[in-house]
Amino acid sequence: MNLTNRINIFGLEDIPLVKKGDNIPKLLLESLNKRGLSILDGDIIVIAQSLISKSNGRTRNLNEITPSEKALELYKKISSKSKIQGLPIKDPNLIQAILDESKEIIKEEHVLITETKHGFVCADAGIDKSNVEGKETISLLPENPDQDAENIRKEIKRQTFKDVGVIISDSFGRPFRIGSVGIAIGVSGINPVLDKRGEKDLFGYELQTTMIGQVDSLASAAQIVMGEADEGIPAVLIRGYKFEFNVDAKIDSIIRNKEIDLFREPISEKLIKLLKNRRSYKLSFENKRVNRNIIEECIEVARWAPNAHNRQQWRYIIIENNDLRIKLINKMNRKLKNDLEKDGKSQEFIEAKIKKTKNNFVNAPVMILLCLDKLELEKYPDEERLQNEFILGIQSISASATYLLLAFEIKKLAACWYCAPLFAKNIINQTLNLPDSYVPMAFFTVGYPLSNVQAPPRKELQKIIFEPKI
Repeated sequence: MNLTNRINIFGLEDIPLVKKGDNIPKLLLESLNKRGLSILDGDIIVIAQSLISKSNGRTRNLNEITPSEKALELYKKISSKSKIQGLPIKDPNLIQAILDESKEIIKEEHVLITETKHGFVCADAGIDKSNVEGKETISLLPENPDQDAENIRKEIKRQTFKDVGVIISDSFGRPFRIGSVGIAIGVSGINPVLDKRGEKDLFGYELQTTMIGQVDSLASAAQIVMGEADEGIPAVLIRGYKFEFNVDAKIDSIIRNKEIDLFREPISEKLIKLLKNRRSYKLSFENKRVNRNIIEECIEVARWAPNAHNRQQWRYIIIENNDLRIKLINKMNRKLKNDLEKDGKSQEFIEAKIKKTKNNFVNAPVMILLCLDKLELEKYPDEERLQNEFILGIQSISASATYLLLAFEIKKLAACWYCAPLFAKNIINQTLNLPDSYVPMAFFTVGYPLSNVQAPPRKELQKIIFEPKI
């Protein structure tokens, strides 16, 4: 029997419950000593993330977390899905903790699939309630698991004069299979990937793409011994696996670039879908307040739109006072009624139009006025160039408005762009006491949608592309 291809995995028991500030290398070496094991060059130590997190104080009490509106919104969205799956429903405080640890929310289903600040894609930002003391206490992923692994490796080297590999592991689910497996979230001394490209297979063919995720394989092997429940084995020693020692190894070398991640929608495709799916929303909104901070974040995006001479001619007015809004719309509707009567429209038509206008503008959670500031326009001595400059200002306003609508879409807000202010400029300026240089251009009604809007028909591509004849 050939024993040279065998590896041994030794579970390190007798490690006490870890608290903040505990010396992990000391606890590991004491456990090894109790088992009659000594460290050898080329050994690999795999340590559960919970051990590192607790020693670093990376825990939070859920009772001390205040959920944001985003967390409350996600709670409503995923709680019913969790119930259907027969899974525990995450409370808003836990959801807020997940948001705090995430760079991006990728999927909002019965679990939240997130990209952590480290770049890991996993469920719930890797937050765990198991194997942590306290019913309301959760453990967070270490802030810098590579650094933690390196500190442990160096301390073991200092005490034993041996070079070892250190892997910090956690259990993650997979998008294509049921069940979690051990994966590495931090390394030191061992490369995350074993590159086999250029080597020959059994039949002499050169390997073109084979790269083995060796640290994940080792973490998975370790997890079989460590377990997930009450086994009480938070670390293992792996002996017999041959690897190239590398003090510069980092876990980010194993993270797939999101541009070639087949399980995540590429940014370019996501943007195209966003552009095609945005709709003007003229239906009833959900009876829910929209946080002003969210509105200002969207306007912040809108100010980066292209504009003539970089004069940024747009001015935004958020009309929050409902009494002022009602006063403004009533005045505008009186003018609208006079205009429609002059046009010969029936009273029934006029009343329906006025009622619809009032409903759209008064009942929306947020109404925003967009103005063009004439002070930002270039001055010319002739009328033609002045008129062209005004058109440039309108183009700049339109670009900013488009950015604003897309920002709303990203924030899961529905909105509609109305041109009614063009027909009541003086009324708007006087009622809102705006500067004389402000030219009202558009209203935006904004809120959380109650319904989906069907896409209107679009002209065929060839009908909007004009080919000049030479």
